[in-house]
Amino acid sequence: MNLSDYLIKPVQVTGTFPCAGESVKEFSLVKHNLDVLTDTDIRGKKCLLCIFLSVDVAVCADTVREFNRMARKLDNTEILCVSVDTPFALQRFCEREGLDYITVASCFRSASFSSDFGVQLTGSELAGFTARAVICLDEQGQVIHSELIRELARQPDYYSAYLALR
Repeated sequence: MNLSDYLIKPVQVTGTFPCAGESVKEFSLVKHNLDVLTDTDIRGKKCLLCIFLSVDVAVCADTVREFNRMARKLDNTEILCVSVDTPFALQRFCEREGLDYITVASCFRSASFSSDFGVQLTGSELAGFTARAVICLDEQGQVIHSELIRELARQPDYYSAYLALR
């Protein structure tokens, strides 16, 4: 079975996915230069968390590109794209694609990120990866929009995310 076969199947996700009105849990991610990025680093501006499997999955790469385009139109907003890819792979992808309006970070060091955000894939060959999700936060870290994409090959609702952040 190839990866595209897995992307069309429903996935089993564990953890509690954050809903509008809730505060997100503390998190710690790794940037391309191995510096740590935490939830407190993004306070004071709106933030879109784009959580995905890998930049090596075409549908995920397309999503990252689209959020880079969206970032050009949003003021005082951080677009943070997160996966278990290495920080180096994420940076290489951004450089190759010319994506300079987003921040990429890896959750590879965090034992709790995927379960804390309700995106931990389990029960299949994709266990250990993160599900695809979009979580929009206000300046205080409160969720103002969230979407868990249960069919991995489907694109998120970009328009709803945009409306939540503008």
